[in-house]
Amino acid sequence: MNEKKSDFAAVIILILLLLLALSFSLFCGVRKISLSDIFSPVKALSESVKLSRHIFFNIRLPRTVLVLIAGTLLALSGSVFQLYFRNPLAEPGIMGLSSGATLGAVIAVCCFPKLISSVYILNLGAFLGALLSGLFVTILSSHILARKSTATLLLCGTALGTLYSAFTSILLSVNDKQLHSMYMWMLGSFSGRGWTELKFIFIPAVISVVLMLFISPKLNVLVGGELSAQSLGINIKRLRFLVIVSGSLATSAAVCAGGTIGFVGLIAPHVVRIIFGPSPKKLMPLSMCLGATILLFSDTLCRIVIAPAELSVGMIMSILGAPFFISLLFTRRGLKNV
Repeated sequence: MNEKKSDFAAVIILILLLLLALSFSLFCGVRKISLSDIFSPVKALSESVKLSRHIFFNIRLPRTVLVLIAGTLLALSGSVFQLYFRNPLAEPGIMGLSSGATLGAVIAVCCFPKLISSVYILNLGAFLGALLSGLFVTILSSHILARKSTATLLLCGTALGTLYSAFTSILLSVNDKQLHSMYMWMLGSFSGRGWTELKFIFIPAVISVVLMLFISPKLNVLVGGELSAQSLGINIKRLRFLVIVSGSLATSAAVCAGGTIGFVGLIAPHVVRIIFGPSPKKLMPLSMCLGATILLFSDTLCRIVIAPAELSVGMIMSILGAPFFISLLFTRRGLKNV
């Protein structure tokens, strides 16, 4: 009973932190916006209020929703990968999916330089890059997992991610005209992203979340091992396919929203697991909530630290994530299989 009460209290705190992060993201920035500016009809004719409402509804609101979706997708896909591969280090960046999405976007921009201002070209390239890299990992997994440990697959994903990053650097070096416009996006940034990007990623994001939540009961069974899951009627190959496809779709949507952002899918599931335990029923939804909270706070910090200029949210997540990743390598608790 005490454990249930403590879990309930932790969930309430997590929800309050998310609401706080949303408030900071919407109302904090170079221009401070109050609730009265947005909702008060008395000030409707004021030029200052009109500007505040324009910033709120056309810049802050779509950006906040994009950050919320990206954090949710990265954390959820990270928790799904960790549950399926039963490895606490699995996440979209390590699987090579984020780098594949970035490479796809750069190829699209280099092939269609006249359309670089079109977000559809950039986003479509990112989608195809993530999905193709996910397909490549799926093909590898069908051969590797039959004979070797999941750690081997993760090492392959890391190697492929490095290879994709190398090709990305080569393409940008050859096409230096696109270098500046792509640089901040590659580092991970929601600057300049708005309703157009939100419309583009919304349906894929919903599909990926539905798919991952659909397979969560099977992932719960998989905790006992593949042989045990197969004896209970779980089709491992089909489950593996759904995990890779849904994770790739979620990662590509997140990359379209804000570029390459690492470690969200690693940090959020681990923190939730420490507080609430490894059960998929708790891990997946609470990871979504915490991932969104972490990314919202990080993006707000990027906007206000050196205002009016911005830092890259990818840099902030790397500063937070790298020590966290290293700490996992040096603690028995962190290296314990999921």
